[in-house]
Amino acid sequence: MAVRTVANQPQARTSQPAAPAALVPFVAGAHEHTEPFVDTSVTLTGNTQQLGPFDVPAYGYLRHIWLEITNTTAAVGANTPAGDFPFNLFQQITLSDVNGAPIFGPLDGYETLWANILGGYAFRADPRTSPMFSAAGLTPSFWLRVPVEISHHDGLGALPNQNATSNYKLSLTINPTTVIYTSPPATSQATMRIRAYLEAWSLPNASDVVGRPQMQVPPMVGTTQYWSKFVKNISAGFQTTLLPRVGNLIRNLLFIARNASGVRTANVFPDPAIIGWDARDMLNDTQNYRTSVGQERLAPLSANIDTGIFLYSLDHSSENQSGDDNATLWYQTVQATRLELKGTSVTAGTITCITNDVAPVEVDSAERYVEGSDTGFHPGLGGPVPGN
Repeated sequence: MAVRTVANQPQARTSQPAAPAALVPFVAGAHEHTEPFVDTSVTLTGNTQQLGPFDVPAYGYLRHIWLEITNTTAAVGANTPAGDFPFNLFQQITLSDVNGAPIFGPLDGYETLWANILGGYAFRADPRTSPMFSAAGLTPSFWLRVPVEISHHDGLGALPNQNATSNYKLSLTINPTTVIYTSPPATSQATMRIRAYLEAWSLPNASDVVGRPQMQVPPMVGTTQYWSKFVKNISAGFQTTLLPRVGNLIRNLLFIARNASGVRTANVFPDPAIIGWDARDMLNDTQNYRTSVGQERLAPLSANIDTGIFLYSLDHSSENQSGDDNATLWYQTVQATRLELKGTSVTAGTITCITNDVAPVEVDSAERYVEGSDTGFHPGLGGPVPGN
């Protein structure tokens, strides 16, 4: 009996799994949310005054805290504001995480001003360009943002804030009038109204109205940026200043130079100045270059760069403007990294180094920030971790 062959007969088709639907991006599914949570008034005195800590309301994902400072009762009498007026109203501004560790600060009000400008958290990031800004000695008025989110275009850095029993906390310290003014108002002092607003993203639904799945968390959720400072006494002449805030990704460096009297002056800062990263001199330039390039990256976000302010922006990956960036230009560091400022100072004084660094959370190994170097260890590239 002949055997039939089936070699040339069509084979049964096997079904292929359907490709997963693309997720709607987080910022397309979430919505911006604002909410007031502090409204208090304080009359300036000759003493330091502590406000808070205030619980930040639980809602969605924390983006920023926005501070509104307005004058409700004018001061009276002759006065001379100090050089950092009116932002020197604040001796300290601190935002702490749910475990009490600082995310932002403590920085003073003037340092917070420049964190706003350099961080680029808005298109016009300089509070001095606001219609509400007033540097009048008797009736000051301004705003400041305490930043949390890194980039608005994708929500990177926005932090989960949905537990009403475990709150982020905002703390404020008001300077005495002898710091706010070199000569305080002679007759009576101003009363200032301080309001704080939560800026947040809402929690997106699992799917939109037509059934498309949505991202419910920001990219690399848990990634956190920090702003912190240290102050270094500077002698005239050449010196190397080790910058101790390493271990994360460096997004920005900001230096404020002051003479022995606390007055901002350029002569305390090296000219030229060198930023060294491990065995490499990355940036070696004059004060004129640093100020000019800084102004290029801020415009039209800011007024002019103040005397004694030196900006090292690594957050200008988007259209060569500061802010709303990605990690392309950031410096990757570990605890063993040698990060330093080198150069010759004409005048003795102090240099305040303010570091904006980012601790990334790995969700997908393909998303991890890595940067190769032949001069030292970098996470994610394999090999032993220093100290292990």
